[in-house]
Amino acid sequence: MPDQVPPAAAAGAADGLTIERILAVDPGREYRVDPRERFVAFTREAGGARQLFLMPLRGGPIVQLSASEKAVSDPQWSPDGRRLAFVRDGSIWVVEADGSRQVRVTEHPAGNGKPRWSPDGRRLAFTSRRRGWSQVWLIDAPIPHRGRPASNPKAPEPVAVTPAGVDIDEYAWAPDGARLAIACQRESDAWRTTVSVLAIATGTETRIDAGGASECGACWLPDGSLLLLSDAGGWFQVVRVGSDLVTRTVLTKGSQEHGEPNATFGLTPLPSPDGRRFSHIAVHDGQVDLVVAPLEGGPGQAIQPWPGVWRAIAWLGDGSQIVAIGENERHPQDLWLLPVPDGAGEPERPRALTESLPAVLRRAHWTEPERIRFRARDGLPIEATLWRPATATGRRGATKVPAIVYAHGGPTYQNERLWLPFKQLLVEEGYAILDVDFRGSTGYGREFREANHGEWGHADAFDCIDAGRWLIEQPWCDGRLAIYGGSYGGYMTLCCLVEEPSLWRAGIDLYGDSEIAESYRHGDRPGRIDLHRQMGSPDDPAVAPLFRRGSPLYQAERIEAPVLILHGRQDRRVVPLMSEKMLEALLIENKHHEIHWYDDEAHGWEQRANRRDAFERILAFLKLHVRTSPSGG
Repeated sequence: MPDQVPPAAAAGAADGLTIERILAVDPGREYRVDPRERFVAFTREAGGARQLFLMPLRGGPIVQLSASEKAVSDPQWSPDGRRLAFVRDGSIWVVEADGSRQVRVTEHPAGNGKPRWSPDGRRLAFTSRRRGWSQVWLIDAPIPHRGRPASNPKAPEPVAVTPAGVDIDEYAWAPDGARLAIACQRESDAWRTTVSVLAIATGTETRIDAGGASECGACWLPDGSLLLLSDAGGWFQVVRVGSDLVTRTVLTKGSQEHGEPNATFGLTPLPSPDGRRFSHIAVHDGQVDLVVAPLEGGPGQAIQPWPGVWRAIAWLGDGSQIVAIGENERHPQDLWLLPVPDGAGEPERPRALTESLPAVLRRAHWTEPERIRFRARDGLPIEATLWRPATATGRRGATKVPAIVYAHGGPTYQNERLWLPFKQLLVEEGYAILDVDFRGSTGYGREFREANHGEWGHADAFDCIDAGRWLIEQPWCDGRLAIYGGSYGGYMTLCCLVEEPSLWRAGIDLYGDSEIAESYRHGDRPGRIDLHRQMGSPDDPAVAPLFRRGSPLYQAERIEAPVLILHGRQDRRVVPLMSEKMLEALLIENKHHEIHWYDDEAHGWEQRANRRDAFERILAFLKLHVRTSPSGG
């Protein structure tokens, strides 16, 4: 997987990137290692939906385990490595690893997710909102029988083990199978995420005192202590909480994030099997390093073979290697075996277990991004990643190019240097792109992450506008600007179009909000809690004006640039009503706009045909409204 494109290959780069070729890249997702270290389970699209596959860890043919119209997600191995639990169409299923038998464990109209096996393999835990809250439920696991389908003789009913009134984000079984570490949100904690330990038999909950911090990503150590992430010091650090659930030791230091607030799989601390070391992440410059450090203290060492975004999946049993996922702007997500140095001789070389980049795209020219920093109008430093065509050098007589401000979703997220080849295609088409980490983004500490609280659609939108002004000042920019984003980024697009109308030549809103008080009332519960945490309630008279100020719907008459809106009809995070209301306002004001609905999509595009259609519409819209003269000729 070379990092440099040879000159001969670069000569043919013009033929490298097309929409069809980038759509053909289909990396696996949700890699999970068999406890016996024989196989890796993962999901990948097949027949129009994501299916479950098995790949031998040390080489061999890939086997497809599922074939259904509905997508499969979150595969989880049983402790003996003989079965897999997974989610399909809101139900929990279990399949034998040889594919011979499959059974639906539990279903409910409210849906079920996050299946996790008990350490002895006899029970399955899962989350469900069947009582209106995200609770952990337990059910007896199916009993495998040789020669006939796995079954439950008494068809047991699941039992809730966490109370209503508490929303569970994630949880982990203790090694003794008697307790769960739960990361949850409560209204009494202002919906911050905190960690508790629950005794399953009695329902007794012991809360770990976070001291007002956000804490998440809990995992158990063999001695009954916990590793978790805490931003008590202003940055997410890895903390060890003793078996008494009181004693605390901070294991990582410095003004750098060593975790993410959403505790995404692969970005949380992971102890080695012997409990002597642990892996964690280090976030910087849009990249995520994978670091291994001694649990008793001391410096860590990054183990990734090249810069990018890395996630630890599992340690091998002997502690010599970590199974990890790596990607960056030129490498799709692939699975790797990364040796862990132990100081005893030369370690093995990192080895890629999958290769998702087709040969034809290895000949493409991949633009190397640049990190830039500018100051927002109130003096706050804002970081961003810049992608620009090779011809846009800024030298006298060199080509000047139009530019696109890209706003990420979330807002509690950041623009990581991921495999996003459509951006590379836009650069080949002659656009510069600036990925802006506006206030509210992760990766820059708690103060920056919370700097947009009470400021949705206002201070963070001005950061994106100031990014556009920075672009105009560059000698290689011709002054033609567009703004583009999905989810919160789509919302940012609309906000920027109304706050600085004359700055933009086009705006592209993918499934974004337009009226955040209405979104609070109509969107799904996780989105509503996130909005409440950062903005309060629109029914609070003191806060209501801030909701209206941050709702571009009410300023649609100010828009000057053409607007493209794309939205899925099944979206429950940002409901279609948001785009319907914006469409109505644009029609009333007789604004230039295009809108397209995807009937079978939710919050984003899963279907390849829909991704193709969206890319084609975006590219055509930019060519028509940004690459042409101001008069549209």
